[in-house]
Amino acid sequence: MTGPELYTHKVSIPLPPDDELRQVLGESYNAAETLNVVKMFAGTHDMCAATMGLVRAVFSAEGIDPKVRQAIILRAAVVLNAPYEWQANVAMSRNNGLSETEIECIGSLDANSQLPVPYVLVCTATDEMCATGTLTDETLQQLLDAYGQTITRKLVLMIAWFNLLSLFLNGCRVPLELTDKIGSRTSPLG
Repeated sequence: MTGPELYTHKVSIPLPPDDELRQVLGESYNAAETLNVVKMFAGTHDMCAATMGLVRAVFSAEGIDPKVRQAIILRAAVVLNAPYEWQANVAMSRNNGLSETEIECIGSLDANSQLPVPYVLVCTATDEMCATGTLTDETLQQLLDAYGQTITRKLVLMIAWFNLLSLFLNGCRVPLELTDKIGSRTSPLG
């Protein structure tokens, strides 16, 4: 399968110990079920609640097709070479209805090959924002024409969030999931 290369670095920020995670996440914390990304968020202590709030908002945003959101996530993972983001979200993308062919196309450099137009558009927007920090006038106009102002704002915020998330994951070098914690999840929070 296409997608990011695995981490090759030797230094990483370790996941917090379970007692620290329980203190931040609460008594319902379950080491066997909590994803490593959530554990690393919890390691930010006072920033965790706000970060988790944004994650909840992104994964429950009204008017956003979950498959379009997943296309953004996978594309950001590829462009920014974020192996954790790719690994976790290939499974969640399947759970959200993306086909194997769509996942493969998003994960290749040629995202336009066999994808429906909405995915091509958000992949293009993700590519542009990852590479230049902004959108071309043409891409922004296409988003506005396709989605209107409010949904376009949400999509741009999501692309920006998944850029930030990929950078966070790579900077910390969040370890890949070694067991199938994803299961039937459609988001990292449940």
